[in-house]
Amino acid sequence: MVEGHSVHRIASRFRSSLVGKKFSATSPNGRFADGARAIDGKVLSRMEAVGKNLFAFFSPHDDISSSSNNGDGEDIDDLVVMHVHFGMSGMWPIFNTTAEEPEVKPTTRLRLEEIVPTSSSSSTTTTNKICTHLSAMTVTHGDYTLYTSKKATLGEDPLRSDANPNHLFTKIIKSKKSIGQLLMDQSFFAGPGNIYRAEILFLAGVYPTTIGNTLDRSTFDKIWNVSVQLLRRGYDTGSILTVDGTLDPSVAARGERRYIYNQSRCARCNGKVSSWDMSGRTCYACEGGCQPKQSLLSTSPEKSKEELAIGQDQFSAVATKPKSKGVKSKQSEQPKQHVPFISHCAPVNISQRLKDHGPERLTIKEIRSTIEQMVGTNALPFKSANKATHVEELRNLLQKESSVQKATTSSTSRHYYLPSPTISAEDAAREKATSGENRAVEHIAELSREQAINAIAVTPSPTAEKRKRKKVRRVGCDDDGEEFAEKRKSPRRKLLHNEKRGK
Repeated sequence: MVEGHSVHRIASRFRSSLVGKKFSATSPNGRFADGARAIDGKVLSRMEAVGKNLFAFFSPHDDISSSSNNGDGEDIDDLVVMHVHFGMSGMWPIFNTTAEEPEVKPTTRLRLEEIVPTSSSSSTTTTNKICTHLSAMTVTHGDYTLYTSKKATLGEDPLRSDANPNHLFTKIIKSKKSIGQLLMDQSFFAGPGNIYRAEILFLAGVYPTTIGNTLDRSTFDKIWNVSVQLLRRGYDTGSILTVDGTLDPSVAARGERRYIYNQSRCARCNGKVSSWDMSGRTCYACEGGCQPKQSLLSTSPEKSKEELAIGQDQFSAVATKPKSKGVKSKQSEQPKQHVPFISHCAPVNISQRLKDHGPERLTIKEIRSTIEQMVGTNALPFKSANKATHVEELRNLLQKESSVQKATTSSTSRHYYLPSPTISAEDAAREKATSGENRAVEHIAELSREQAINAIAVTPSPTAEKRKRKKVRRVGCDDDGEEFAEKRKSPRRKLLHNEKRGK
């Protein structure tokens, strides 16, 4: 399954390479013929990723500027919106020239080719055209309401800056489903799949069968923050890598990629990992103590609501058994509200910290990256400037942007896109090949099969090398004393081979 982080990577790649260009569109297998005709000759003006869903916006106007990537200034009545759900094995690769474009596949629903303005002084426009091939489970098109109506059915995306975890929490505490089911329900959490479910709940220390309406806010916050952390890492690296070398250096040193998914033993505590069917998908949990089954809260719905109403801190104090008379009580020590800090062990993404706490909760490096993303490098303060100067500059930019956004409707409200991934698709493919990860577990949806093969050609898969060694054996030295290898042959073929060598 193409998970949410992969969809965001595709959206980011299209925004940096294709948005603002005009395309001709065809449907090679005929399964998107009407949609191809609707977007043919139009400009790709915007790309939005929401969970596992991708939305491409096509405009009939040629003067689409990069500032309209978030929807500002666009006439939504003229837009054609394309909705894509990749399913298990979908992909949308980009080919920089038609010369490197492979043959379309039977699964290719859409082919886009850049329309380059004709120029009498250039004779290379026929080959220097960007083109793309789309293969996906679902591809539909419609007007702007296709985007708004579909987005309304989806839950909160941990990779979007406009995600609302407070709204998600209110939905979860009303649900009688287990948190394992809710994490896979795209109307609650938009983006995570089965691998992420196992690893998110493991790192949050929550057993999958814990009922939603028994979760307290602090436990939910752990789940949400881990979701943000893991999907962001997947976005940056192009792979689902959940082992944190800072938290578990010994686990990382062993080369482990994940803690419990598809494992018999927990990578952290070596305890037994159990698995069972949950709504048609295999669910995993560590039985060694990393994910305790008992919850601090009662499983009674009536009592849970009462406990949630008084707050987890007060409930903990109420639920604590009174100590003997000879033991001094610590309940007189009043808890204080925690002031969040910039955590390097369990980081919250930049956009969420900026939204909740303002520029003060960002590092100087993050502030500079945000300013550069908003208005370019010209507005950056001097590198020698202190943090207060950087904070003030970003706050001024945000205030200016806020005044502009007040004039736009809520349906086209701007959110901050993620910066480009730190690892390219080709490097991600090579990393998977080096680790021996099967393509069926997770593939690079940004690359075609041919592009992925070319990318890993310089780094052969260990699995392929193992197969090669099984087929080849050492049989001695040739006449020059150099060692040679010979593939296994049948007795008759071996005899003929030896006769040719004069044996």
